[in-house]
Amino acid sequence: MTFVSNGANAIGLREKQWVACEIGLPYFPVDFPDCNAYSNAMAMEAVETNQKANLRPLSIRPLEIPIPPPWDCVHLTLEKRSSKPEYPISQAAELDSKNDLNHPGFEGVIIARTSGILSDCMNNIGIDHLLLFPMKPDQNSNLNKFMRDDEFIKRDAVVSEVKCGKSLYYLRVLLRAYKEGVFEQGAVVCAPLPTDIMLWKSSLDSDEQGLQIPQSSLNSYFTQLPSGKWQLQIPEDQSFHRWPIGFVTTGFVRGSKKATAGALCEANILSMLRDEQWKAVPVRQRKKEIYVLVRNMRSTAYRLALATIVLEQQEKDVEFM
Repeated sequence: MTFVSNGANAIGLREKQWVACEIGLPYFPVDFPDCNAYSNAMAMEAVETNQKANLRPLSIRPLEIPIPPPWDCVHLTLEKRSSKPEYPISQAAELDSKNDLNHPGFEGVIIARTSGILSDCMNNIGIDHLLLFPMKPDQNSNLNKFMRDDEFIKRDAVVSEVKCGKSLYYLRVLLRAYKEGVFEQGAVVCAPLPTDIMLWKSSLDSDEQGLQIPQSSLNSYFTQLPSGKWQLQIPEDQSFHRWPIGFVTTGFVRGSKKATAGALCEANILSMLRDEQWKAVPVRQRKKEIYVLVRNMRSTAYRLALATIVLEQQEKDVEFM
């Protein structure tokens, strides 16, 4: 009370999460989907959201969305990429519109919270070919070195190969909208085509609309099974479909001067996207960040974003609020 009486503002859990997002720290439990506290928090949020929606007339009731996000569909992306190695992940072959996902959301999933864990995974589990550069103690990152080395990309033929196993490897990334866009908690992060990036940049100065899914497909993109589990439905027209690689765990803080969102994305696919994007431009135009597409669950529009891998900027990502 002494602080408040002297002008300090009391904050709650929502404001505490805003502070964590503003300074780039993970927030417990929403940034820790591999723990029981996350499941409990999401279950409470789902009940609260449904109760609020049920108070409204059907005509103005908001679209029901999956809470928590259907993390299983990222495993589907990885499976389809590994089964069709001749295609980029964003150009995977046609799929049946009904996919039976047998992988529980976070069974066998590894979320790398330190550079040491990521390095061990890369060295010991056979993913050392990835274009990921964890920050190591008392060493400079190799990211700048390899980003400017054109011969390294040319001679490393397996760098874009995605390996699909029982485990997924997630990394926390910070998302910054390219020019425009607001990313909400639960938004799906997708793999863009190289042409998506070029078209997006060229369309910013015109009146053309960016990539969107049809309004008619929005209600059926994620469907709820009788068991309560949510499932990704691959649309028949895949020209607007982009494969999910992760989800936003901490959304933008509206009104912030530092508009960033936190997300967890699959490491194999991040590496593949970086490889695609580095090869598509001259050496001097390469970026440390990785271009991704983000779509809010109740929106039809994809937004281009730049993803920064946290463990390439710092050694550990274990401090949280």
